[in-house]
Amino acid sequence: MVESRSRAARSAERIAEVDILRGFALFGILITNAIVATTLWSVVGTRENPVSHFAGTADVLVRAGVDALFTGRFYLLFAFLFGYSFTLQIAAAERAGVSPTPRLVRRAVALLAIGAVHAYLLWIGDILTLYAVLCLILIAMRAMAPRTAVITAVVLYTIWSAWSFIPGYHGVLAFAQFADLPALAADYTGTPASTLAAQTSVAPGFALMIWFGQGVPSLAMFLLGLAAGKRALFTDPELLRRWSSRVLVSGLVIGLPVSAMTFAELMNWWHLPVVHGLQMLVNPAVTFAYVAAILVAARSARLGRFLAPLAPAGRMAATNYIGQSIVLVLVYTGYGLALADTVAPLGVLAIALLTFAAQLGVSAWWLRRHPYGPVEWMLRAATYLTVPPWRRPAGQRGAD
Repeated sequence: MVESRSRAARSAERIAEVDILRGFALFGILITNAIVATTLWSVVGTRENPVSHFAGTADVLVRAGVDALFTGRFYLLFAFLFGYSFTLQIAAAERAGVSPTPRLVRRAVALLAIGAVHAYLLWIGDILTLYAVLCLILIAMRAMAPRTAVITAVVLYTIWSAWSFIPGYHGVLAFAQFADLPALAADYTGTPASTLAAQTSVAPGFALMIWFGQGVPSLAMFLLGLAAGKRALFTDPELLRRWSSRVLVSGLVIGLPVSAMTFAELMNWWHLPVVHGLQMLVNPAVTFAYVAAILVAARSARLGRFLAPLAPAGRMAATNYIGQSIVLVLVYTGYGLALADTVAPLGVLAIALLTFAAQLGVSAWWLRRHPYGPVEWMLRAATYLTVPPWRRPAGQRGAD
């Protein structure tokens, strides 16, 4: 009986750590999106020669640091956790004695609808629509054995990474091939009507760029998450300990030198044409090194208490993801203050940190009163075809 309670406690702890990882992913995605969005919304120059409005040393330093440490890594973590949660949803359906496929399809359709509204009205870099479509693919692949899923993921990601070694600019300004970026930035920092017109006009093209750039990598991480879920990675302490130690060391040994090269390249300290491809290739290794570092810290009595506030934010990750977009457009576009060409990257970074701190507090406050975030509530209603409780019963207020 004691051993059974111990296993249950460890399982609950691992579930909490998954929520912490989701919260950590939200942090990285916010930092990345804030820099990418404000760069896109503040482009000057001509259509043939678009340049960043902020091009001072401090501005380049911030963007180089974000590219070297954040870009291309946190959406991979989000995708991995999506794949892991996919196995939990299947297990829940099996415990209830129902087929998981209808539930998963309904959830994907609901996610697609929410993502479409998000992409057209708020943030053209939306990933929810991509995840919804990839979820349908994952449903067809759900019987895959863990080892096969891992091999397939590695092959998919490695083959996809080959295109990133092609010479040329791969950053957000590469979108200039499809749009007049200075004119687009002027619209985004104009009136609410011009912002909406710009948003809806470029959303389809930007979505294609997101799907091309992130589709195969996200599917690969879905499959790794599927394999991790089938192996019960987060509920097997010994397996998790061995896995964490391996990926932490390998990820740092492989990733840190490449991140340093990326930073030096973006600071124009040297020029190495293949550095972008190397960055793309090692991104998953660094992502998992970040995961391992967070897990080690979460299990530490001294450090765990500092990471605990990430868990409520992670429990309502979809709500917070969309909430971040709302803050971005209200601060930087014509929907609100239109400060994209006023706030330099260092200021953008500071506002992002304040935004995330506010999300941590609001998430904890909300979940003391409600069992689910608003978007999670909608997804649950669509998944189970029920009306979930909106508020916690009075006796459960403040319950974790």
